[in-house]
Amino acid sequence: MNVKELRKTMMLAKKTDMEKSTILAMLLDTAQKLAKTDGNREVEEKDILAAAKRELKMAHQSQEAGIDIGKTIQILEGFIPKTKSAEETRIIVEALIAGLPEKNPKLMGMVMGNLKKEYGDQIDMGIASQIVKEALV
Repeated sequence: MNVKELRKTMMLAKKTDMEKSTILAMLLDTAQKLAKTDGNREVEEKDILAAAKRELKMAHQSQEAGIDIGKTIQILEGFIPKTKSAEETRIIVEALIAGLPEKNPKLMGMVMGNLKKEYGDQIDMGIASQIVKEALV
C-alpha cells in the first residue's frame, strides 16, 4: 500500500472506525519518521512495511504486558505480507539446492542470499536457514 492509499483508508476509517483510523495514523507517522531518518525522503511502500513490522512488534509486547490493545494487531497484520509455511519453504529450498552442482555447506551463504533476493519477506529466513543447513550436509 502506498501513502496515498493509506491516507485514503485512514480518512474513510475516520467516519466509521475511529480506532482503525488512529492506528493507521500512527502507522503513517512511523513510516514518515523512518523515511525522514533515511535521507529525508518521501515515504515509500518499504517504509510502511517497516513501520507496520515495528508497530506490530510493540503491540505484541504491550499485549504480553497485559495492556488492552484492541484491534491493533489485526489491523497491522493486514500490512505485512504472509510468509510461506515451513513446508512451502522446504519445497523452495530443496528445489534451489537441487540446482546446485554439489551439496556443500560452504554454499549456504549463496543459497541464503538467493532466497533473500528472490523471496524477501515471503519466507522466514530462520526456518529457511535450518532447512538449508540440513539439506547441505
